[in-house]
Amino acid sequence: EAVLPFDLSEATFMIDGWKAGLNTADLLALRIRQLKKLPEDIEKAADTLKKARFRSKARFEKKFERRLKRDSYRPGDLVLARNPRFEKRHDTKHLPRYFGPYEVHRRNRGGAYILKELDGTIIKETFAAFRLYPYFRR
Repeated sequence: EAVLPFDLSEATFMIDGWKAGLNTADLLALRIRQLKKLPEDIEKAADTLKKARFRSKARFEKKFERRLKRDSYRPGDLVLARNPRFEKRHDTKHLPRYFGPYEVHRRNRGGAYILKELDGTIIKETFAAFRLYPYFRR
């Protein structure tokens, strides 16, 4: 079965029907079929590869579902921005961990957010989604 994408075009995937102890004629026949790159063989390998990738994706998402954040903020939502400057230091217990609250102005094409102060002033710096946390008013 195909493991890597170039296995499909180069037909390097495992030979179907191979068993230990085949004679030379049978091995040559299997190799000739492999080198012919028959469309049905390539389609079968492509389907197998596609199914394996979806299974792998599903396993990954299940394993890391608590870490994968799919938060998307709409314009007008209030958020806090994490302050990355103090994350690696141990003497920052008394310093602010978050900036804000800010209001989401819009999201750019790359997925980063453009925020604005509560008075409407737009902040020039963009913020990656993983740096933002929803702000809940008390």
